[in-house]
Amino acid sequence: MGTLNPYQPPVSRLSEALSAELGGDCWRDGKDLVVRPGCTLPGRCIKCNEPAELPLRHARFYWHHPALYLVVFAGLLLYLVIALFVRRRTPVTLGLCARHLRRRRANLAVASVGAMLGLGVIAMGVQRDVLPVTFAGIALMLASLMFGIVGSRLLVVTRIGENYTRFRGAGADFLATLPAFYRTR
Repeated sequence: MGTLNPYQPPVSRLSEALSAELGGDCWRDGKDLVVRPGCTLPGRCIKCNEPAELPLRHARFYWHHPALYLVVFAGLLLYLVIALFVRRRTPVTLGLCARHLRRRRANLAVASVGAMLGLGVIAMGVQRDVLPVTFAGIALMLASLMFGIVGSRLLVVTRIGENYTRFRGAGADFLATLPAFYRTR
């Protein structure tokens, strides 16, 4: 049995070339980056449009409907279990220039050091039985973790649908090089 599928529509080489070179799997829609699941973005930095450092980064992004956050009021553990099962994910291959890669790594390093310092301050406060020091350590650790999350994120998922994923956070210069997204209804 051959691999030829007589029912498959023909694929032109032009569409494959456009898909790879011009970002055929990615578009701009205002300030949003719209991609197909599993796409590879052009080999440029998503923040400033400079040539990206090789190899490109393979990232997985997760999303669930924002209304699910209301379940937190019923219990954090219940929310975590439900969110784990109903979340959607999409893999995307993207690039960062040397400057933005250094900035991301520096943010992660600062967050890691701050979290470790926070743990040390918590341990010191518990050992000496000083409640304000313990709370200061907790605050330092939480602030460091939040700094790491916000400072190291590449893109922010706004929606993962069946056919397309929408992101915020791509640079205007990068988005300007992509074709406009036209919805078919």
